Amino acid sequence: MNYLKHIIVAASALLAVSVSMHTYAYTVVPEEMVPEDAAEPDMSAVAPVTVGDVTYLSGGIGKSESVAMRGSAKNYALEIVFVEKSGALEEYLSEVKLQIQDSSKNSVLDIDTQGPYFLANLPQGKYLVSAEYNGEVKTQLVAISKNKHAKLVFWWRMVE
Repeated sequence: MNYLKHIIVAASALLAVSVSMHTYAYTVVPEEMVPEDAAEPDMSAVAPVTVGDVTYLSGGIGKSESVAMRGSAKNYALEIVFVEKSGALEEYLSEVKLQIQDSSKNSVLDIDTQGPYFLANLPQGKYLVSAEYNGEVKTQLVAISKNKHAKLVFWWRMVE
C-alpha cells in the first residue's frame, strides 16, 4: 500500500512539472528570438494603415518595436509572424509579399511587409493568406470571427 502511495505522489509531481513546462513553452518567447537593440516597447515608427475594410500594422524590427507589436496583437483579429529557420537558428523576416483573399477569391490586401509581425482587423469570414519570400510561396487558410484572435506563423528554410 505504501508503495502505491509513493507511485501516485511521484506521478502527480511529474504531471505538475510537465504542465508547468508546457505552459511556460507557450507563454514565454525565448530571449534568442528577441532582437537585442532596445528594451522598451516603442510603436512610434509603426502606424495603422486602412485599406478598404482592413486596418493593419506591419513592423516589429528591433526589440522595442517587436515587444510593442506583440503587446498590440490582442487588439487585432489576425496576427501573422514571418520566420526563416536553419536548424536551431530562427530569424524574423521583413519584406515578405503578403496577399489576403476572401472566400470569393477577391483580393482584400496585397502588400510588402515592413517587419516580421503583421496585425490586422478584417471583416468576419474565411480568408486565404499567401506569403512569398525569396520566390517561395506559402499559403494558409484562416477564419476570422467576432471576439476571437487568430495567429498564423509562416516558416521558410534558410537558403545556404
